[in-house]
Amino acid sequence: MAVTRRRPSRLAPHPVLVEREAFVTDLDPRHDGLRIAHLTDIHVGRITPRRHIREAVELANRAGADLIALTGDYVCWKLSEIAMMEEQLGGLEAPRVVATLGNHDYFTSASRISAALRRNGYDVLFNEHTTVEVRGAPLHVVGIDDPVTRKDDVPAAFHGLSGRAGTRVALAHCPEASHAIAGHGADLILSGHTHGGQIWVKGLSDRIFYKRMRRRYRVGMYRVDESELYVGAGVGFSGVRARFGNGTRAEVALITLRVRPQAG
Repeated sequence: MAVTRRRPSRLAPHPVLVEREAFVTDLDPRHDGLRIAHLTDIHVGRITPRRHIREAVELANRAGADLIALTGDYVCWKLSEIAMMEEQLGGLEAPRVVATLGNHDYFTSASRISAALRRNGYDVLFNEHTTVEVRGAPLHVVGIDDPVTRKDDVPAAFHGLSGRAGTRVALAHCPEASHAIAGHGADLILSGHTHGGQIWVKGLSDRIFYKRMRRRYRVGMYRVDESELYVGAGVGFSGVRARFGNGTRAEVALITLRVRPQAG
């Protein structure tokens, strides 16, 4: 499901809708089939075209998700990009749109960016959670603040959820915080930050990303302890207007929750 109104550049193709399933142990049957649209790393600015972001918004709206999750890096570096972001990322349509911030948001202005998101009607979580009633069952959306700038406080974000029934979906910009988040009982973790590598040359990029940088999660679905982790490739561009290599294409992810079959 790609937007095809214009011919895309070979190195900067239009965003696509990527559909994945997350299998959750002991998922409330009422949440089997629940859909979450995930957008991350928007990077509004001179490198990411406005039409590119509007196409991502259109993809998310067409998906008809129960929840839209945003996991940070809405701008690049400049204060002037915040007003642009408010306009370009506006109009997301779902029963709830919930956001956390990323490192570029803190490098720019966390307070101004969160205010812009809220003016669009989106919830912004800072090491806290909110509960949404979806299909008659509670969905706890846990927002962990940016791990890269060390604003994260996982215990605070989950405080008060111990022993409470309901599905737990955690949002955190950087996937490297996933083990701590999984330890607090998240069913699904949504992250970004990596851009899928953005420019990925097999062999060379593997050595840099996994060995030199010691990263564990690049893009796609992973199992972290008892949690499902999805790392999105992101929407925008950073540094150069190019994405090249397997797993780097700009995307909106649509994650469908499923009951994990019992072993045996």
